[in-house]
Amino acid sequence: MTMKLKKKAANTIGAFLGSDSEFEGRLAFQGTIRIDGSYKGNIKVDGTLIVGPSGRVQADINASNVIVNGEVIGNLNAETVIEVHASGQVYGNLSAPKVTIHEGAVFQGQCQSGEKRTALQNGRPVLHPVVKKSPPAENKEPGNRITRSA
Repeated sequence: MTMKLKKKAANTIGAFLGSDSEFEGRLAFQGTIRIDGSYKGNIKVDGTLIVGPSGRVQADINASNVIVNGEVIGNLNAETVIEVHASGQVYGNLSAPKVTIHEGAVFQGQCQSGEKRTALQNGRPVLHPVVKKSPPAENKEPGNRITRSA
């Protein structure tokens, strides 16, 4: 019974900014928050941030999960997942282990997904060069046949 209560509490919205609300500043929150109004500033959520269809957010966002149905201008960094639905618009960079951008969504920026690499050089991931193997040597034999040696 205790497990069900914890799961239910994790799925409930702990804070909500309605469509007529405007807020500017720094927002730090645990749990789930939904923004349907206008927000400008920085957001840090230890949980899930939902930007509703009428939501307009201008902020750098750090959260466990981010779900975008409205407009976000800023960089999104998530520990688990970023999901941009068809009605969503994101103008900024995305970084998360899993990123989903649904058909019809607007996205302008760079996306970094998959396992995070710890090695950085000048603030960018260290890239490993691809070693190009030269083709095997060709031998010409009588009869104008060309064969390759392994």
